Amino acid sequence: MMKKTLVVATLLAASSLSMAATTAAKKPVSQWKCEDFLALDESYQPKAIYFAEGFNKKDKPVDAVMDMDGIEKVVPLVVQECQKAPKASFWDKLKAGWDKAKAKL
Repeated sequence: MMKKTLVVATLLAASSLSMAATTAAKKPVSQWKCEDFLALDESYQPKAIYFAEGFNKKDKPVDAVMDMDGIEKVVPLVVQECQKAPKASFWDKLKAGWDKAKAKL
């Protein structure tokens, strides 16, 4: 009985994470909450930041140059800040992460 409960709980948790990732994929990145970003597989989180970095809040491209080294430093900052406040705006945490990364350079 205990094993069945554990299996069911695990399946429910996995399905809710995949549903969250699907929900995030259907919203413009400018409307994401940190929980949307954190629901992504860890291997996709840097890609989401690469994508978001290239757009402004009106979903218009802002720069043709991508700061690859900077993004490598920003990803852990954004993940850490989003884990502290999952309901916060991903966009705001991304901007704050860039501000922190630039201050360290």
